[in-house]
Amino acid sequence: MNVVAESYGQAVVLNCKGELTVDSLEAFKRVMAHQLEDGQVRDVVLNLQEVPFLDSAALAYLLDLQEQMGERLGQLKLAGLDANLAKILEVTGLESAFERCQDVSQAVKAV
Repeated sequence: MNVVAESYGQAVVLNCKGELTVDSLEAFKRVMAHQLEDGQVRDVVLNLQEVPFLDSAALAYLLDLQEQMGERLGQLKLAGLDANLAKILEVTGLESAFERCQDVSQAVKAV
């Protein structure tokens, strides 16, 4: 998993590339913790356009992250999901658990 962060004021966009699974989750958590540590970031947009797969560990972490963002009075938005990721959310019953946007620009405007 490769993650590149872009800041937009109090929002950060994390452009993710590769599978987000139990094998790559610790590295992703470190990137996320680094982004949140200074307290300046309120909203997070995950650009998942180049993420072909999320496993249950990644989904559990995203649910935890969403809760953390809510505690900060911020938001977590998922952008650029392909049909496969949308299907994973549907099959797991999580399609309504996350706010999804078609692309990053729409997500950034919405935060």
